[in-house]
Amino acid sequence: MTKPILCMLLLTGLMGFGQQIETYELDDQGEELAPIYQSRKNLVKFNFTGLLLKNYQFQGERVLNKTFSLGLSYGFMPKGGIPWLDNIESLVDDEDLMNTLGDATISYNAITPEVRIYMGKGYGKGFYIAPFYRHSSYKFEHVNIEFSTDLTTRELSMGGDLKGNTFGLLLGTQFNLGNSLVLDWWILGPHYGGSKGNFKGTSDQPLSQQEQDALLEELESLDIPLVDTEYTVDSTGATTVIDGPFAGIRAGFSLGLRF
Repeated sequence: MTKPILCMLLLTGLMGFGQQIETYELDDQGEELAPIYQSRKNLVKFNFTGLLLKNYQFQGERVLNKTFSLGLSYGFMPKGGIPWLDNIESLVDDEDLMNTLGDATISYNAITPEVRIYMGKGYGKGFYIAPFYRHSSYKFEHVNIEFSTDLTTRELSMGGDLKGNTFGLLLGTQFNLGNSLVLDWWILGPHYGGSKGNFKGTSDQPLSQQEQDALLEELESLDIPLVDTEYTVDSTGATTVIDGPFAGIRAGFSLGLRF
C-alpha cells in the first residue's frame, strides 16, 4: 500500500474520531446546549503538506459568528536550491535552461488575508469558501547565464526579486478533532494577478561590444512565456525587467489548535 493511501486513511480516521468525541456545554439541568467548540473562536494552524516544498505556512483564524471568520496566513521558504529541479529536468528538454538553473537559489515569503464563509453548522467548522488576496515575494540568486563569442566563453551570475499580487477563491472544509484540535483541508484555491521582477548581473571585468551582443542574444533566447521582458546590456553587465501575469494554487492540509 502506498504512502499517499495510508495518509488518506489516517486523515479519514482522524476526521471520524473528531466527530465522535465532540462534547457540548450543559445547562443547570444537564441538558446539552451548543457544542463547546463554538465558544472557542481563535485558531492557529500549520500547513504540514507545504513541507514537501520546504515551504513553512502558518495561519491564524478568528471566528466572528456562525457564517464568517477572518484568516491571515504567512508562508516562507528559506534560501536553497530550486525545489524538484530533477523533476523539471525530466520534463523540460532544454540543456541551456538547466545549466542556467543548476546553481540558482530561491527564497520566498507571502502574506495572505482571507474572509471565510462557512456553510452548514459553521462557527469555523464544515465546508467554506474564502475569497483571498496574496502578496508574494521571491528572491533569486546565482542564475548563471553563459554566453560565447568567437574568442571567449563567459558566464554572468544574475539575481533579483520577483513580486506578485494575486486574488483568488479557496474552497475547503475544516473538521474538529475533538474540542481543541482542527484539521483544515484546502481543497483548491486558484489565484491570479500580476507580477513585476528586476534582475541584475555585474561582470567582474568590462565586457567588449562583441561580448555584450552575445550576452543580449543569450538573454533573449530564454524566451520567458506570457510576460513582457526588457533587457539592458552594457560593459558592466546586464539587467532584466519582467512584467506580466502571475498565478498559483493553494492546496493542502493544516493541523491546528482551537482556543
